[in-house]
Parts: sequence; structure tokens; C-alpha cells
Amino acid sequence: TPYAAPQPDGKLRVDFLDVGQGDAALITFPNGETMLIDAGGQVDYGTDAESVEDFEPDRARIGEMVVSEFLWQRGLSHIDHIVASHADSDHLQGLIDVTQHFSVGRAYFAAAQGETEESQMLYAILAERGVAAERLTAGEAMTVGGVRVDVLYPAANASPNLAENDRSLVLMLTFGERRVLSTRDLAAEAERLLIESGVQLEADVVKVPHHGSRTSSTAAFVRAVRPRVAVIPVGRRSRFRHPDPQVVERWQAAGAETLTTGSRGTVTFETDGQEIEVSVFLK
Repeated sequence: TPYAAPQPDGKLRVDFLDVGQGDAALITFPNGETMLIDAGGQVDYGTDAESVEDFEPDRARIGEMVVSEFLWQRGLSHIDHIVASHADSDHLQGLIDVTQHFSVGRAYFAAAQGETEESQMLYAILAERGVAAERLTAGEAMTVGGVRVDVLYPAANASPNLAENDRSLVLMLTFGERRVLSTRDLAAEAERLLIESGVQLEADVVKVPHHGSRTSSTAAFVRAVRPRVAVIPVGRRSRFRHPDPQVVERWQAAGAETLTTGSRGTVTFETDGQEIEVSVFLK
């Protein structure tokens, strides 16, 4: 409804949404601008579509029934910035639904991102609506509502042989003295490249790479980040057995409070640049 969107309160807010086995985070900047990083989606389990005669179930997808519903509940009809961190379905697919329900200001993709049928579909929707698809590379930065958004990865000369997860766009949000690190689906190789690049990785809050998979969150990476809070977006019952118990222990040993969306629902981080408040949907 008109004027339903919340008024700016001068705080940086990050909602890590519970989208099951996927990723989605809504950032609300101090000036009220919004940025949606990924929007969940159905994981591709490698099913041969021809064997089921291209059957598509008659039900809403994550991007509509979870992410769009959350945005509507917040009173939003427009998203200022959307970010597709990489081409995996459980991150990008939901953005297709969101762009069909909401107007979008700007759209960003990783410079090293792979291409899929779904990413091509998203490009087509954006083009139809006159929204340019901008490619981001390490070293670039923007300021939104007093929050600095740094692109830490991938580099412009990233190897074309990187696995799709290791092409993930990595962002650091800095507001006052507080920092939030968005890692998406990085695996060990990309973590190593990030550390070797010499960028500052220490953060108050981190989105744990790749849903807490054992292929990510190396000891060196955890030591470099040293967060107060580590958020793990994951399904309540993950068929991939995420998060790996050793990974959870590694973050906890580094002093981080670990929160999983599968057990706590949406995890919300708010800061005025000094104080930090973390809340969960399920106590």
C-alpha cells in the first residue's frame, strides 16, 4: 500500500532470510535504500528433465512464496539494488521472481560469473525493464546511505577455470566502525585467493561461505575474519548435511556466535555504526 515502506532510521540493517537450502539477504541502508543479495531458489539435483517430460510442479517458488512475501510484508514495491552473487540456482533463481514482482533500480553481477539458462532469463527481464546488468570486480566500491560497499572478489583477471562457487561475488559493508562480510558460496581455493590478495577481511558479522560446507571456512579464512556473529543460511534438514560440525566448531572456536537460518529463521543484524543488535525470528 502507498507509504507502507518503513521510514529511514539511520541504521544499517541486514536480514539473512530463511530460504532453506539457498541464500538471500536484504540490506536496508540508513537512508532507506535497499539491496537484495540473491533470493534463494530450488537446488538443481541433476534430475533429467526429459525423464519427467519437463514436468513443472504447480506451486510457487522460493523467490515468490518466501522472498517476495518478506519484501511485501516490509511494505516494499521497489528494490534499489539487486545482486546475483553467482549463477547457482539456489542463489539466482529467486531473483527472477523478484524482478517480476518488484521494480528494480540497478542490478549487479560478478565479472567472473558463469552463464546458465536462468541467468539469461534474468538478463532478459532486466533488459525488458530497462535495468542495466552491471559487472563488478575486486577493487570497485560504492557508497549508499553512508555505508561503503567494497567489492573484494573476484578479480578482473580471475581464472576462467574457477568452479562456479569460486566465482562468487564477495562484498564488505562498512558503516562507522562495523563491518559485514558477504561471502556467498566461496570454497577453499577462493578463500586462499582472498587472503593472498591482502584485503581486510576482519568483520563483525559474516555470512558463512557455502552454507557451512566442509569445502569452505578453512582455518586460515576463519582466523582472518574473526567475527562476532557467523550466520549460516541452510535448510533445517539439509540433504548435503550442512553445516559441517567441524566448520561450526571452527567459527565458534574463533569466538563467533553461530546462527543457522534453518533453526532460527530469519537472522537480523542492525547497527548505528557503533552498537550492534542481532535478533532471530525463532528464539
